[in-house]
Amino acid sequence: MRLLLCSILLILAGCKSDYKLLKPVQTDKACIEKISPKAIETSWFTASIDVIGKHISGLLFIKRMNDQTTRVVFTNEPGVKFFDFEFGPVGQFKAIDVIPQLDKKAVVNTLRKDFDLLLGIPFRNPLQAWQLGDEIYYGAVQKKETAYFITDRDCASLQRMELGSKRKKKVTVTLLGSQPGSPDSVTIHHHTFAMDIVLKKLVKE
Repeated sequence: MRLLLCSILLILAGCKSDYKLLKPVQTDKACIEKISPKAIETSWFTASIDVIGKHISGLLFIKRMNDQTTRVVFTNEPGVKFFDFEFGPVGQFKAIDVIPQLDKKAVVNTLRKDFDLLLGIPFRNPLQAWQLGDEIYYGAVQKKETAYFITDRDCASLQRMELGSKRKKKVTVTLLGSQPGSPDSVTIHHHTFAMDIVLKKLVKE
């Protein structure tokens, strides 16, 4: 019966785990200091969000405040706010303003986790390390999820960031650009439902 059940699950959803083959390794403090994602510097981005067949575009402003908080504000071209979030340095969060269409707990919580990852907030906590093939995963274990940043074996570059449960990869964040704190572009891809956020930095003339 168990074999039959697992066979059915393999067909429908898969009995495999995206993180099953991770092997614990010793953390490299020098690598963490060098590669760990840092807070994004104050920047403007063009922003495109595609979620379950719907498209929203506009401008995203990330601003580091004097009190060590970070504001993330998404507006349309005329300046009407879609959302205005405040992130504290150790995980505090406040939704200052959200339009009614997005003001749903699940939506706000999803966006919070996305920008937590982008801003590197989970990686200010103690980290564990695992190896998978030629990559090293540095992870901050949370309640039911783990936030990872992933490097090559030689710690030469940041490959990507991920958020996952024990079994499933949920979100992947990739950054392009030579300066980690000031990326030229950002892609946030969700694996468990259809949602993608693409940010491209606006360069002042």
